[in-house]
Amino acid sequence: MADIQTLVNAIPDANDGGIISSDYHNTIKAALLAIASQLAGAGGTSGTLTLQPNFISISTPPWNVNIGVASDPGPPGADGFLPVSLPDGAVIQSMTVTGTRTGNNRGGVTLLVIPISGGSGGTTLIQIDLSVAGNPYTLTGFPNPTESKLTAAALQQMLLVQNSQFKYVVEATAEVLPNTPAGTLLINAVQIAYTTGS
Repeated sequence: MADIQTLVNAIPDANDGGIISSDYHNTIKAALLAIASQLAGAGGTSGTLTLQPNFISISTPPWNVNIGVASDPGPPGADGFLPVSLPDGAVIQSMTVTGTRTGNNRGGVTLLVIPISGGSGGTTLIQIDLSVAGNPYTLTGFPNPTESKLTAAALQQMLLVQNSQFKYVVEATAEVLPNTPAGTLLINAVQIAYTTGS
């Protein structure tokens, strides 16, 4: 497509008493489409927030945390969370979890939104089931109204990061089944993909 200045220069000058032809309309339309296309291309950006799995314990025993990795502590499992700091106005797109899993250990990683006015538990935005993970694994989850127990429209609204109203948290659980071969569930990283409007 020609540059915007060339398209603007192609718009004929209007003269009193002159007839406005389709050429006037079509050249204005071409210039407006070029401007809109350029604005759309420059407007949105995408980003990824990568989190070290340094889970704050909400169970006993806690996750075993080391530099760059968290592993389950053995039976009965673990439950922990990470606070998440996303840019205000961003729109959450997906969450990816990487690690390794051996044996029959189960678990999950959930992105939650919690009102700052109080409450616990929160609303599920994205949930990833680690019981289907391999060795190694990279699993990506997307917003799902069924998991969130929200309508599609309500979920879309909750995916817009509003730091003045909500807290964002990643919760990770591990469940080690009794009387099963020894295994380990490791989480190397949690990544949250988002887009911004500018």
